[in-house]
Amino acid sequence: MSSDLKLKIPANETFLSRWNQELPESTFYWFLIALAAAIAWVIYLTFYNSRVLGIILTTILNKLNKYGHIKFGSFSFSVLSGKFMFRDVHYINEDYSIRITDGFIIFRWWRPYIYKEQAEDLSHSDTRLSIYLDAFEFHVYNRSSHYARLEKLFGLDQQISPGDCSDSKDAEPISDNKRKSSYRWRDLVPVIKVDILSGRCVFGNQLLPSTLVLSFEDGRVMYTTKPPSTTFDKFMHIIKCTAENFRVILVPSPKYDGPKDEPPRFMGEGYVVLQTSDINIYYYMDEPGITTHEPQRLQLANSDYAMSSTYPCIGLDVKCGKSRDLKYGKTTNISYGPWVDRQREYLWKFFYPADYQTLDVSQDPAPGQPRQYKTFDVKMSMISGAVLDILFTKNKETQAIHMNMGQGTYLETSIPWLTAEGGYTSRINGQLLRLDISTSLHYRSFVEAETLEFSVEVKYPKVWNDPQDWIIDLTACKASIWFIFEHKHFIMDLLDEWSEKKRADIFHFVPYTWYINLIIKEFELILLANEYNWIDCSSTHQENAHIAFCGEKFDMSFTLPYTDFLPTTVNVDMFIGGESVAARLYLPETNTSHQVLQALSKNMKIMDRNGNVLDGPFGSGGDKQWRNITKQNFYTGVNSWRKAKPV
Repeated sequence: MSSDLKLKIPANETFLSRWNQELPESTFYWFLIALAAAIAWVIYLTFYNSRVLGIILTTILNKLNKYGHIKFGSFSFSVLSGKFMFRDVHYINEDYSIRITDGFIIFRWWRPYIYKEQAEDLSHSDTRLSIYLDAFEFHVYNRSSHYARLEKLFGLDQQISPGDCSDSKDAEPISDNKRKSSYRWRDLVPVIKVDILSGRCVFGNQLLPSTLVLSFEDGRVMYTTKPPSTTFDKFMHIIKCTAENFRVILVPSPKYDGPKDEPPRFMGEGYVVLQTSDINIYYYMDEPGITTHEPQRLQLANSDYAMSSTYPCIGLDVKCGKSRDLKYGKTTNISYGPWVDRQREYLWKFFYPADYQTLDVSQDPAPGQPRQYKTFDVKMSMISGAVLDILFTKNKETQAIHMNMGQGTYLETSIPWLTAEGGYTSRINGQLLRLDISTSLHYRSFVEAETLEFSVEVKYPKVWNDPQDWIIDLTACKASIWFIFEHKHFIMDLLDEWSEKKRADIFHFVPYTWYINLIIKEFELILLANEYNWIDCSSTHQENAHIAFCGEKFDMSFTLPYTDFLPTTVNVDMFIGGESVAARLYLPETNTSHQVLQALSKNMKIMDRNGNVLDGPFGSGGDKQWRNITKQNFYTGVNSWRKAKPV
């Protein structure tokens, strides 16, 4: 056989050359090639296809986008399921950045397209578009357009690029037909749902001592539209958000090399300003309609019509309450104070620097132009109570005012969007329920009140340095107030810490006047009357003597004029009044005069000018009067009271 094989192989042909000639004709050879190609293709699809698509998509988007940089670390899609998956996504420009670790989008293309009227309620429609994100971050660090505008106003060299912002004044008006056609996307995507596993919004950079961080977990966002609040607008945008473990934190800015201002308390990664177990946000905004020539007619309940001016609505409702998960707690914790207020001022002046320009009076829109918003309304409610701590530092020691607020506490803010001839007015009002205030002093009792209503009205003129008026109205009901002389030093230390630490500058001086009105309905003002000013600060069974001033109404009004620059003295006009006021004395049983006063209270008689014995001259109508800490015990010349359970 070997002799036959040798005859078939030419003398000048080697084994390798014959292998190369005959192997391509073998089926096993092509099987190996197909197997290797399949393995390589599977490896490519599994590990590299999404990355290659991400590079291609990044290149295309950056060619089309002229402002900022876009990056997709990986990208993949499925046509049948309508799913788009991505990883390591970011968009960075001169003003802000958006980063997403991973996520996916589901577009349900198989659902039928249903035409809807413009003002129809779409909140009950099926969800066509769903977005799922993990580790979402939105970071704002500049406002280039505003800084470029200030450079132009002040006549400085143009060094800041305004970015992609365009002047709305130069934009061409959009016709009504184009507006209607631009809203057809609502029929295709009537409801959009976004699920964010974890996310945060960051405001600040290395030029600021602190950076503001808003972090949350398990966030759910839904966008839809509803009918407008008035018939003169098109429809209403609705955004509903829910999140757990929501926190507002002030963290030290990295690479900041300016002067340090230490916070009064360190809380791990930063100073926690607000923390709540569960938060619900409801944002609504009317899509403005077109101003018409005809006057606005509103139909009343009795089917009559009345002429009235209406405005599109825009607002934000925030509810902080109990979480479904008990690990986050039940109450909302807020920490504020002079240090936090200074950081707020730094952030405000950086992102919203003053332009020192006289405000223009808002003009009514002409027929054919979109209607204008009048105010932006914000409301914040506490569903499961709240705790507010006002922290400050005295001699490197942290002091605090601790406030407990009950369920139903709320805060409302009205921010004007129009400027009148006299300027504009901002309003803040709210109500604190079952208020309990204590201090960090050894004697902790300070204020207890069933309700505390507050109203703040700030009148801003058109000129930035014209006089401002701040009107503050406080109304408390069924309040018990403890006051000792140390409270005066405590409050003065707080005001000194809150006051401006910088040197006064007349170029930034703004005159303003505070008008403060305090009304307390059914009050108790409790003063300590121990010998030698000794105070028992034990938590239980205190042996302090008290003098209490009780009454139906307490009224105090005063004005704080800060209209002069660095005045020598400031005259303060104050009015104090009360109705049905009575003074009462309480002595503990350990007091040596307790038994004497008690016997005197039981046996004394007081007669009028005619010699008739008066029945309860010091306690007339006492059963109808409200008492919380003080409660009438004997109708005598010296009123005494004993401690009772709080209402």
